[in-house]
Amino acid sequence: MVKSASGRWVCPIALLVVILAFLGSDVTQAQGPDLWGPTLNLSQLAGQSTNPAVGYEPTTAGYFVAWVDDGLGDRSEILGRRWNPGSGSWNPGLGSLPENLSNSPWTDDGPTLSPDGQGGMLLLWTRRYAQFQGAPADGTDLMWRLWSGSGWSVEAVLMHADTYLPGTFGVIPVAMPDSLMLFIVFDRGYRTVSYQNGAWGEVSPWTYLSVSLAEIVRDSAGTLHAAAFGENSSQTGWDSWFLDAYYLAYDGATWSFPLNMSGTSGVAHDVGLALDQQGQLHFLWSDADSIYSSESLKSAIWERIYQTNVWTDNAEVTEYNLDQAIHDFALSTSSQGTLELVWNEGLIVSGMHTGLDVYYQERTLAAWKAEELVHTSDLLSMYPVLAAGSSNRMVTWQEGMSTEREVFFRTDAFPRIRTYMPVISR
Repeated sequence: MVKSASGRWVCPIALLVVILAFLGSDVTQAQGPDLWGPTLNLSQLAGQSTNPAVGYEPTTAGYFVAWVDDGLGDRSEILGRRWNPGSGSWNPGLGSLPENLSNSPWTDDGPTLSPDGQGGMLLLWTRRYAQFQGAPADGTDLMWRLWSGSGWSVEAVLMHADTYLPGTFGVIPVAMPDSLMLFIVFDRGYRTVSYQNGAWGEVSPWTYLSVSLAEIVRDSAGTLHAAAFGENSSQTGWDSWFLDAYYLAYDGATWSFPLNMSGTSGVAHDVGLALDQQGQLHFLWSDADSIYSSESLKSAIWERIYQTNVWTDNAEVTEYNLDQAIHDFALSTSSQGTLELVWNEGLIVSGMHTGLDVYYQERTLAAWKAEELVHTSDLLSMYPVLAAGSSNRMVTWQEGMSTEREVFFRTDAFPRIRTYMPVISR
């Protein structure tokens, strides 16, 4: 499993769910006052602007957005903008071309943004090139740059493979007490490397598991908790093409045996993981309700909480609507420790996900709060991601059909009264 966005990752198997726009859909959900600012186009280029990633740097309270774009050349580049909280504006400004952060003749994809723990922002992405494209040799590189406050560092290769891989590397940053640990994932293998005081350590050899790592959080005792994708519990017919959600933990020496969290009651399309103020682990997974799966019975976001050494049963997170279609979600932790959830939702019509809009929800100590409608789409809203600061958050997503896609964003219009949790390292 390789994530496209933030963090999104692209699954190496067919999801077998057809996504179409549906202009006539009518999803009824309870809504309060609109707390969000205007929806704006962040990419503003002809062509395909896809797979956005967003990062928040708590020292400067700055937001960073990067995405994949083919609007500047023959192959995709990594473009981006930075939000300057001092001036209250984007750099480069809206109306100007976004900054080309890769600027290469090869294929650049899979951006990930992560604060470096020292006031900077790391950008990592995958670059692929082949002899048939005119390159001197086949190769796949994990690239990186650092924003240090005054500018971006020169790009550099963090890891190299002597082959043109069929997809991007998954990148999972985990904040450690005095460094940043990076998990580099491809299918069911991973490598690690640490970043400390502005320098990378040595990349470890490949380690292989029975599952593909997708999310990792670290608790106060130093244990790593992971959400992963693995073999579906049913291998009959089309079921073998689908995945289940798994949990496993690392104690510093070995991984625990992967526990199937979705079981026979569904198949996993997305997963999320976060720790709350009390140290309880929240495991979220979504099911697309595919007509091709015998176990996929309901399109929903499900949650299980690890309480007193026992996992709770699956509980639906969002308010259910008849024939709802939930396709993508992203779970994040704010700089103040609250759990933040964003997803796209529409209707299932003849087995197809249609009319996908963007929604947001926050979890405090007691429970998930009321849902908020972030964006009503006239086309199709895909791959929403978010980053949350001390008083506001930014949601970005991919908007549009196959002929032309853009990256949209929306931020809170007003500060909120919030119930805080201590920050847990992700």
